[in-house]
Amino acid sequence: MHKTCVFQFPDLVRKGVPFRETHHIPGAAVKMAEDRNVALSDLSVADLKSLHPSFDDDVASVWSFETSIEDRNTYSGSVTSQIDQLKTWLSASKVH
Repeated sequence: MHKTCVFQFPDLVRKGVPFRETHHIPGAAVKMAEDRNVALSDLSVADLKSLHPSFDDDVASVWSFETSIEDRNTYSGSVTSQIDQLKTWLSASKVH
């Protein structure tokens, strides 16, 4: 239900929230959603702003698992571009 919650950490840090403060904020959002028996994506921006003023309208994109994964483009990571590179490398490496 709340798999993408951890992806809020970097988003909040990019907005200037000190990393040491970001640990409790997504947890509070999960608790709010669980208390209401709703998904995180069902919480409004106003609900999230009550937890921290750094939440903005762009928070909706973070709840998308695909968007969250694609935002983490690292060497040998799991984003589409990295997987495509790996497929190309594996195809070129095959002995025919």
